[in-house]
Amino acid sequence: MKNTFIFLLLICCGSIRAHDHSIGLHGMVLFAINDRIYASHLPMPHGKHAVQFIFETQLPSQYKAQLIPFLKAHELITVRPETFSLNKLRAGQLTKFSGDIFIGHFERSGKIKHTDITFKVQNTILNKDINSSQRNGQFYTLGLGNNTCLLVHKIGRSPSFDQIATANCDYRAGKIAELNSSMNGPVKRFELTDIKNTNTLYLETNDFK
Repeated sequence: MKNTFIFLLLICCGSIRAHDHSIGLHGMVLFAINDRIYASHLPMPHGKHAVQFIFETQLPSQYKAQLIPFLKAHELITVRPETFSLNKLRAGQLTKFSGDIFIGHFERSGKIKHTDITFKVQNTILNKDINSSQRNGQFYTLGLGNNTCLLVHKIGRSPSFDQIATANCDYRAGKIAELNSSMNGPVKRFELTDIKNTNTLYLETNDFK
């Protein structure tokens, strides 16, 4: 009996240690660049959602064809996925998941467009924890090739913002740098740099007040 109790106690303690606190509903926003579709995790300033994670995703061709016109028109397209481990997604252990696609924000009266769509996780282009004590106005600058960069604001101390933009640049594909802005708020252009024609794809401020 004593040995059985110790065995069960060890199983229980091991289960507690192994619990993945990143499991949850991790909403996404979609955007398109050069006919490629990318997904960005909808971050929060604290807790398990305090992660900026962006990846290229592959959808079934019929759904991609229907979504591209909305994305190119800069309509807000979000995804309510199944529950999964964000840690496994970040580590490359989760290669696909299913979710529902909404025109608009799925938590703010968005209209459902497609249900139970499979998203394949392809190239990860950003995988960073949020530091809520850092200053605002710094941007990850990610080279995508074809004279295109993705600019992602490094979410900092409140009030902050999540901004994703494209711009013309001469960065090679895969190059990652950081760019400082003189502003603490969303940026429309970067002065005195080789980053030109900035175009915002996504901007969120309400979650970071």
